[in-house]
Amino acid sequence: MPSLSIMESDGMAKYSKIAILFHWLIAILIGANVLLANLGEGLPPAARAAYMSPHKAIGISILILTIGRILWRLANRPPALPDKVAGWQAKAGHTAHMLFYVLMIVMPLTGWLMIGAKGNAAPVDFFGLFTLDMAVGKNAMLADIGNEGHEILATPLIVLIGLHILGALKHQFIDKMPFIQRMWP
Repeated sequence: MPSLSIMESDGMAKYSKIAILFHWLIAILIGANVLLANLGEGLPPAARAAYMSPHKAIGISILILTIGRILWRLANRPPALPDKVAGWQAKAGHTAHMLFYVLMIVMPLTGWLMIGAKGNAAPVDFFGLFTLDMAVGKNAMLADIGNEGHEILATPLIVLIGLHILGALKHQFIDKMPFIQRMWP
């Protein structure tokens, strides 16, 4: 399978511009969604809606971009890791990436299930472009499963983001490998 990575002057292969775009768009949107959810927490319903309406639209965006990112990755091999990366670290990184993909799909789907199965969900305003009906049919048990799943999975996602950032910083500054540049625009 062809690789669309770019070789830098230091010999370290970069990700393709499309892969970099997917990475940073999704990262920014996840950060925005965590912030919106935290800002809306504990507010009265009317005030909370001001935070949750864009949270829902961003969640749908994350789902769509993640599917695009997975399709891109299946068709375009990522750049090889440097030989200096220990085998266990490569496996840990691969596992973390797979967990990211699972969480970036399951989180929006559990949110969708949570709001859709309540039976009183208004269509989601997708940034003023269109509305999306989230209804899956009123079902209290499904709404509870969606709610619990969405809330429970938030913690592993945040922990995984922290580990991802720490791993990149470790490779960059301790191992002296330009890992950040591999994914930098």
